[in-house]
Amino acid sequence: MKRILKLAFSTIAAVLLLCGMANAQLNKFYFFNRARILIGSEDYSQAIQSLNTLIKVDSTIAEAWFLRGVAKYNLNDIIGAQQDFSKSIKFNPVYSQAYLYRGITLSNLSKHQQALSDFEATIDLRPNSPDGYYSRGITYLLLNRIEKSIDDFNKVIQLQPKNIDAWLNRGSAKLYKGDSLSALADYSKAAVLNPFYSEAFGKRGRLYYQMKKFNLALDDLDKAISLDSLSSISYFFRALTHSEVDQDNLALKDINTAIEISPDNALSIYNRAIIYWTIKEFKNALADFDRVIKLNPENVLVYYNKAVLQTSLEQYNSAIENFSTAIELFPDFANAYMGRANVHGRLGNYYQAQMDRNYAQSIAELYGESHTNALTDTTSSFTNLIAFSSDFTPRTSIPFIDEYESKPVDILPFFKVIATDMAKQSIYSQGFMAIDTLNTGLMQKGVMLTLSTERGIKSIDSIVDTASWVSHLLKAMEYSEQKRFNSAIELYQETIDLKPNNPIAFNNMAVAQAEMVTFIASFEDRVGSLRLNMTISTNTVSKNDIANQSDAYAEPIKLLEELIEMHPNNPYFLYNLGNLYTLSYQFENAVLYYSLAIEHNVNIAQAWYNRGLIRLMQRENELACSDLGKAGEMGIKQAYLLIHRFCKR
Repeated sequence: MKRILKLAFSTIAAVLLLCGMANAQLNKFYFFNRARILIGSEDYSQAIQSLNTLIKVDSTIAEAWFLRGVAKYNLNDIIGAQQDFSKSIKFNPVYSQAYLYRGITLSNLSKHQQALSDFEATIDLRPNSPDGYYSRGITYLLLNRIEKSIDDFNKVIQLQPKNIDAWLNRGSAKLYKGDSLSALADYSKAAVLNPFYSEAFGKRGRLYYQMKKFNLALDDLDKAISLDSLSSISYFFRALTHSEVDQDNLALKDINTAIEISPDNALSIYNRAIIYWTIKEFKNALADFDRVIKLNPENVLVYYNKAVLQTSLEQYNSAIENFSTAIELFPDFANAYMGRANVHGRLGNYYQAQMDRNYAQSIAELYGESHTNALTDTTSSFTNLIAFSSDFTPRTSIPFIDEYESKPVDILPFFKVIATDMAKQSIYSQGFMAIDTLNTGLMQKGVMLTLSTERGIKSIDSIVDTASWVSHLLKAMEYSEQKRFNSAIELYQETIDLKPNNPIAFNNMAVAQAEMVTFIASFEDRVGSLRLNMTISTNTVSKNDIANQSDAYAEPIKLLEELIEMHPNNPYFLYNLGNLYTLSYQFENAVLYYSLAIEHNVNIAQAWYNRGLIRLMQRENELACSDLGKAGEMGIKQAYLLIHRFCKR
């Protein structure tokens, strides 16, 4: 039920002006208004940063929490948005918009009963507004409470007769009820009310397709695409329609466009594989089946059809493997047993072939004539194009995410002490005695040490008249920035020999050792940095992988463990150990140390982000999305890319 939230900003601003604007240190309205403008220009991440400033100064402004919730929602951070709307309600219990939008987020999180309570609160507070009825109608539709859904859309139409989305959704509710003619009438009414609204023609075109009125379907889908050239679902259904009238080349062209717009839509790729198969482009068909398996490894039909195609191409061993996978996913898949029996027969494995045929027949007899699932019926065919609910979301609707789409996803880097140009620093105290003590002398030379994940100065040769161990330390930092890791590690060790237990040298040496392992591994294709893709899971990591990674990072882990014994509450050292455990594939330990880092300093955004990554890999999506939302709130923009990929509902 994802939709862009539109706000009455002027009303919110007026309320904010009454919230005690007299503050000598901060102009609250400035930050609020800046956030409003940023949201209006869809710069949601920067809007959140502006609102963070406002909330930090005055956490009781309901409108600030509400607005930040809106920004998070539009970045697909549904959990974070829901939490912010709850805060807004806490500080203003009669804030109807906050109830409405919290209800929308709860519905997105499949917490439909809680969502209904919020929509009812919205209706109680604003009984003559269509918004509460509309959103409740959508939720009733998701709960399959069709009559109540229709009643709510009726109320919306009564209050707002030209609400096109209400006509469209009432039509969809009637279609679920089985009343296709009434649904068609509602879709047609929407098209009359706004002849420039693509979705009205798209929905009616899809209904015509289902009614097998293919010429009318093509007319409407052509119109929908002319109004919205990025509607991948319209291209998808037009491809299906072209296929039904034996226009395979046009079907292929449209399905290619649908995939270009929504590249991770497994359903479109699956159907393209079927089209390739039909036009005898078998290599492309197999490649698409493989792509679907990567995106949706539990899709039983793709393994089956891939096996059927491989059988026709005499790739018998691969066919048996894929028939077997289909059977493993659905043990009563009668046709998969028949297909595997056919391949065994061709290979001369007659006993195994007969075993599979007998089992297929027993399944058919068990279900008799009451096959509620086509997979149990040996007479069913599975090579037709299929259409069912799927995600046709375009590649991205968030401008800054494009910056990260093509980049590999990795954990954020280590914290280490670096040398920086003092003129570029605004905060001189680091809150860490070992660093602040050294900075007292170094700042006179225009250099300042700071704990950071960023790069430092590559050359600091001008500083030579310092104490011997400090000179070693600074030179080691320089070598590390130049990726001369062995030289850096030697100098860090010399520093420790001269100044035992120095936390800067301990931490930086551990980081240099880890960076050297990762750097070398990038050339040797052996071990290295973690890469998260669409299908990665901690379950896919073998014991051998864990052993190799643990050995590779054993030395820096030992160093940091020693350092943490000396400084058990330092959140940055805890975070770094979390990174090392991540690189060692020891994910439970990684989560533990990221959590400890957060416990000691909740403002380390990198710890929230990295813990979110690991939780994604562990399939703990709700916890992961919450962590990533917090990281995004604190300014880690790429967190919203992962939320966009994995947290949409």
